[in-house]
Amino acid sequence: MQLEKIFRFGKDGRPLALAEDFLRKWGALVVAVFALFYYGSYYRSGLNLGGEGGTVAVVAMRLMEGQRPMVDTFLGYNVMWFYPVAALFEVTGPNYVALRIFFFAICTLTGVMAFYVVRRVTGSGWFATLAALGPVLIPGMIFRNYMGFLAMLNMLLLLQAYVFEQRSVRGQRGWMAAAGAALGLTFLVRIDLGTFFAVITLGLIVLYPLGKRGEFAIRLRQAVWGLVLAVVMFLATHAPFYADAVRRGYEEAFVGQYTGWIGLVRYLAVLELTKKPEPVPPPAPVVEKPAPTPTPEVQATPEEIKPPEPLPVPSPPAVEETKKRDVESEDYLQKRSWGDFFQGKSFYDRAFVIITYLPVPSALLIVIPAALVLLVALARRNFLLRTEALAVLVTAGSALTLFPQYFFFRPDTPHLSEFMVPFLIAMACALWMAVVWTRRRRAAAVWCAVLMLFCVADIGLYFYHSYPKESAGTIAARRKRKSELVAQNGVRVWLRSSERDALQQFCDLVARHTKPGDYLVTYPYAPTVNFMTDRPSFEYNLYVDNAYNVSTFHEDTLREFGKYRPAAIVIDNRDINQTEDSRFKNWAAPTYAWIKANYAYAGTFRRQELYFRPDLYTPTTP
Repeated sequence: MQLEKIFRFGKDGRPLALAEDFLRKWGALVVAVFALFYYGSYYRSGLNLGGEGGTVAVVAMRLMEGQRPMVDTFLGYNVMWFYPVAALFEVTGPNYVALRIFFFAICTLTGVMAFYVVRRVTGSGWFATLAALGPVLIPGMIFRNYMGFLAMLNMLLLLQAYVFEQRSVRGQRGWMAAAGAALGLTFLVRIDLGTFFAVITLGLIVLYPLGKRGEFAIRLRQAVWGLVLAVVMFLATHAPFYADAVRRGYEEAFVGQYTGWIGLVRYLAVLELTKKPEPVPPPAPVVEKPAPTPTPEVQATPEEIKPPEPLPVPSPPAVEETKKRDVESEDYLQKRSWGDFFQGKSFYDRAFVIITYLPVPSALLIVIPAALVLLVALARRNFLLRTEALAVLVTAGSALTLFPQYFFFRPDTPHLSEFMVPFLIAMACALWMAVVWTRRRRAAAVWCAVLMLFCVADIGLYFYHSYPKESAGTIAARRKRKSELVAQNGVRVWLRSSERDALQQFCDLVARHTKPGDYLVTYPYAPTVNFMTDRPSFEYNLYVDNAYNVSTFHEDTLREFGKYRPAAIVIDNRDINQTEDSRFKNWAAPTYAWIKANYAYAGTFRRQELYFRPDLYTPTTP
């Protein structure tokens, strides 16, 4: 029985049958057109100074200048996180608007693939279209949309290669080769994500020969082909990057990162289980940090700055305390406790606590019953049931590859939205299949009802809390933003009037008192400041906050100040990791005091305190 025939509407089904036929054929186009208009309405709205966009843009510019990945500049992710942006900038020049369009295009492709996944699993055009609109409406944190894209890409190709039967043996092997190429690409973007998908791929290869009567030998040969093609395509996708690494002398760092991430996983696991972090996380297996090439002016400076007499400059205003919230930063956060649920001032605040944990029971209600159904199907040689159970497990497993990062590492709205992009699709497929199995066997009705309760609650509360938040990548970024900021490197964005005025003044001051090539550093990390002012940073690793090795931060920073003599320093005292300790003035108090004593304070602009080297700026006394 075709799955789309299980659900019938109306007396004769004719009008809805026409709509169903149309959406089965053109639903992907409907999703793409909707995404085009939806993203087109706010693709230039907002500017997150500490967001991933600035990081990927600055690193891409460094790669364009010839710096070597991991050796000359810290990446944090693998090379394909940055090379596509560098290629884009080769065409457009460093351009912030082009960068946003690129990532919104990735969001659109993710939505289209979501349609094809759901249609392949359910056979329904209308349900696939409806489900695919979820990831489009909340695409996840902008500039990190590789994550949802890769989860959906692997999900689709694994279904086609190892779950559903193709019309020919060559067609099946073609999909296996495509799945292997996607796996290789995933490793080149995020090694941890690639490892998770490698485990899923290997499991599917092992299961491939099982469950179909009289075809074990044939399917075993096909499974061997799948394994060979996965290895071949992994090597083929990596070959040009490894050759470049050998040619430019960073092959040791390139290869070493494939084992180095295991130490990071161990560290995070210890951190989560004990809540007592080790003094220093295990370092990435890269060569010693090189010094950036200083400008001629900097080359003549002494190795250390001798602190002059404190300048008679006005003190920065005191930083107001902020309420506890889910922040938009890039290092370890503590998860909200259920105590926060009871202390929440509004249901909106309490909803975030619920949606932080709700995916856990939802996922268990999907994976455990589907695994049991799979075992029954294998025992009974029921190939249809085996296919259906595997489809549920593959969609859920693909989504869960993003679960550890949000749940153990960054349990905030941006990273939750990143995970929910594929998990929305996994829940949609599981709910459909639960109804299918219930119609066959009434005994499944209880499980179906409980699953529907949890999934509907998860989806509803997630949309209720996340859709109004621009940190989830939604149209909320457009709210009240009608003033255009024009800055360097194609920064042409719409901001609120007060935001625009403050940042325009900030950019004008930097342009007036520094020159191209002068160093500008930000604490904690705010690389978009470097990009929009077109002033480089000498920091090898742009990510600096209280997760840094703070025990030697002051000495290391003063040494670098003496060597590179930054023209400007920008301080943001926000609670970047949601604690008072994570404010720069607290965890880096000696460095903060030194900066205030030895650099000239020029003002605070939308939280950013701007300091200039005294020879470049003389403050006016009120």
